[in-house]
Amino acid sequence: MFLKEYIFSLWKFILAAFLVFVFAALKGYFSGQSSPSEMKVVLEQLQEMFGPIVEMPPFSQFLVVFLNNSLTAFLVIVLGIIFGISPFLVLLSNGLVLGLVVYFAQAAADWPTVFVLTFPHGIIEIPVIILACAVGFKLGKVSFDRIFKKQGSIKAELNIALGFFLKVILPLLAIASAIEIFLTSQLL
Repeated sequence: MFLKEYIFSLWKFILAAFLVFVFAALKGYFSGQSSPSEMKVVLEQLQEMFGPIVEMPPFSQFLVVFLNNSLTAFLVIVLGIIFGISPFLVLLSNGLVLGLVVYFAQAAADWPTVFVLTFPHGIIEIPVIILACAVGFKLGKVSFDRIFKKQGSIKAELNIALGFFLKVILPLLAIASAIEIFLTSQLL
């Protein structure tokens, strides 16, 4: 299957993944508004977890971010076979965190600062994660169809998905990681 055809075959799954992500981001933003103290604790825990990365040299940061995002995308695709549950959870958690970050960033600064913090980071990475989740959703549907309708090939779809991961998702995640580490830090 050619790249263009494969991406076209994903359009419903991309739309579904995008809507889940947007819903979760809005939920995160409004949760920050309605329960700021509880949500601030969540962000502090995340900062504590990822804090050591900030202390690393830039190239090490790049490697950690790239490997983390690559592993996440890979697992989202492969575990998507289990009826798309993993991609759904990744979209929910990432959307919620983004919504919280945007809420607290705009509360502490202004919208241009929020834009500088999120745009370079999210211009490629968020769409690529949404794309990986769409691939996982498609694998989940093929798995569902294979089990309950006795049609489709999980193995064939998984091979196509893994090829797409290697040829499209990994290179885009490398670019996204470079932008996040080398560009965003320069803008701050």
